Amino acid sequence: MHPTPLTPERDGWLRTHSAPFLEPGETLRGALPVRLDPLAPDTVPKRHRRPEAAAEKKARFTGWQRIFLPVSFVMWLCSLPAGLLEAGARRTWRGIRRIFRGRVWDGGWESAAGRFVIDARTGTADVAGYGNTRLALAVTDRRLLLLSEPAEPEREAARLLGTVPYGGYGPRADPHPRRHRARVDLAFTDGSWLALEVPDRRQVTWLGELLGPVRRG
Repeated sequence: MHPTPLTPERDGWLRTHSAPFLEPGETLRGALPVRLDPLAPDTVPKRHRRPEAAAEKKARFTGWQRIFLPVSFVMWLCSLPAGLLEAGARRTWRGIRRIFRGRVWDGGWESAAGRFVIDARTGTADVAGYGNTRLALAVTDRRLLLLSEPAEPEREAARLLGTVPYGGYGPRADPHPRRHRARVDLAFTDGSWLALEVPDRRQVTWLGELLGPVRRG
């Protein structure tokens, strides 16, 4: 086990931001920012989403806000064709890229990999929004912690999005295409897996080591 947690020099904030989530006696092995693969699901099906209490409140028009409801509806109706065209083009482009990039996750939404994507994309229960992209992993001797990456770590604390117990995850045995140099595949014990990206290719080996067995003694 490393005497001090491994973190990129510019991301030393991860040590202090991870500390509040550690259990008594739990040791941080290392942490670094990550992203889901660019072609990982970016939209979580509604049946798998967490409740959006804050969003639901915003959706209720009360008092004078109801006056603007017809105007809002007209504006939405006018923007609908452009939105559909943009969404269609985006799906087409992602489909073309997927042909050349190959699979970037497997297992479905009910699997451990699916739950990991849900945790990453939907954030915490007190935050409305389903498009999280800024993430970080903190690996301890007991768990894998999925954290949010604050835009300004000196002003905003990281949030704990999800956890995976030690022994429930590891690096995927099957190699991914060698051309994906910044990619690390995270595998789970149920057979599902998910591709991650690190901001610096030199961190690929490092993350693979952190996801592997804990070195005792």
